[in-house]
Amino acid sequence: MKNFLFALLTVFTVQTGFTQFESSSFTSTGRGGATTFATDYQAIGINPANLGWEYKFDGKKVAFGLTEMAYSLHSEALSKDDLRNSFKEMINGKGDKFTYAEKIQAAEDFAQTGLAFNADLGSFGIAYMNEKVGGIGFRINDKIQFYSMLGSTASDLFFKGRTSNYFDLLTYVDTTGLSNDTTIIANNGNLSADSAGNVISGQASIPLNFSELFANSQISMTWTREYNLSYGRKLVGLDSTFMLYGGVGVKFVQGLALLDMESDGNTLTAFSAASPVFGIDYGTAANSNPSAILGPNSGFLPDPVGKGWGFDIGFNAVIKNKLKIGFSVTNIGSITWDGNVYSAKDTLLFDTENEGLNSYNVVNQLGDLVGDEGVFSWNGLASKKVNLPTMFRAGASLRFSDKIELGCDLLLPTNTVPGSLEGAMFGFGADITPVRWLNLSGGFVTGGNYDFQIPLGITLISKNGSYEMGVASRDAITFFAQNGPTLSLGMGFMRFRF
Repeated sequence: MKNFLFALLTVFTVQTGFTQFESSSFTSTGRGGATTFATDYQAIGINPANLGWEYKFDGKKVAFGLTEMAYSLHSEALSKDDLRNSFKEMINGKGDKFTYAEKIQAAEDFAQTGLAFNADLGSFGIAYMNEKVGGIGFRINDKIQFYSMLGSTASDLFFKGRTSNYFDLLTYVDTTGLSNDTTIIANNGNLSADSAGNVISGQASIPLNFSELFANSQISMTWTREYNLSYGRKLVGLDSTFMLYGGVGVKFVQGLALLDMESDGNTLTAFSAASPVFGIDYGTAANSNPSAILGPNSGFLPDPVGKGWGFDIGFNAVIKNKLKIGFSVTNIGSITWDGNVYSAKDTLLFDTENEGLNSYNVVNQLGDLVGDEGVFSWNGLASKKVNLPTMFRAGASLRFSDKIELGCDLLLPTNTVPGSLEGAMFGFGADITPVRWLNLSGGFVTGGNYDFQIPLGITLISKNGSYEMGVASRDAITFFAQNGPTLSLGMGFMRFRF
């Protein structure tokens, strides 16, 4: 069930930073900006003021779309083939397990190297625009965001588990005799693959606190579902010389998964909440947890373990129908996580039987990280309130003709919570419409959690905008580079206007 749900989300749709540029809107994925480009329901969560714009297609008042999607997977530690294999594993829940040599290499590669994985699925969106009343829209959107930056010791523990160099003593099963007796051996750091397979636990004779072991490490993951109702309209209109638009949005947010761990070497902060669909066994910690969900998932969709409200507000100005300037603040609000909520204890790590991660597919091994067999020791909590990743964004674009529009975007995170950008992000993009039925987009993006990227997209338009379909990538470089660090794709085949 868990693997199928991830497949559903991934096939229909995963970059903590980049998805905040355009959410799941495939028409914006291939461009380095969205604040003054996104229209109708695709503007929801970006700039609600854009809902007040008249549609550029004559006679169209309603826009409607299903299953629009975008995903990205990024890490400098992975080659392109590794990225593709990891992505395939996320879809089918299978894939080859690491060899012991690959575990050692992964621990080295991911030390002080970031990993970002994000998916956006716009399962439903609709908007109506009337020049007198304004525009109103509704959208349902799922977001999965994962980011990690591991210190050298943390990386070694996560990938090598009980054979980590941190453990100087190993409980070893001696298979040379008939009785398979266990013995304690020294961890000399050069175990063979066969010997590593006979280790059943690791012990530290000089144990350290988790805060020390995970110094300079960060892991954050969220999976949320938003139900966003937004409204935008013209506030001031002086013919075509100057028009000012404003908009607001309110969203009900369901929380499906949360993992937030960070340590500066002195203090460990770690919280977890996960839907029963993940099937995580918390062991005895669940017995005294007031928020524990002891039964299985109740249906096809994952049961939420948190809920909250968020708000968006935005404005834009249109000058002489050519220059557009806009800004917005999105995701103002919070989620209260109240199901399967746990906080990690900053205790000494004496030993573990955990074997470590067996592939790059961290999401499907979430239970191995936070469950009873993981390295952490957990306390149950009744609830945990977490702010939404609030974002300030500003953008401008200039239309040279009906065929060419150029623009730029700046995104600034206003808080540090799971799902936030690690820093400012800047993008430049262009829309080119050489013929009425074809729109090409491109640009560049830098900052946030990612390196320099070149988005690229193509959208086909039929019957005066009645139907659109398209594909895009947030980084076209990876289709040509031998060792590109990013895989990305956005697509939509069910976007209509009438």
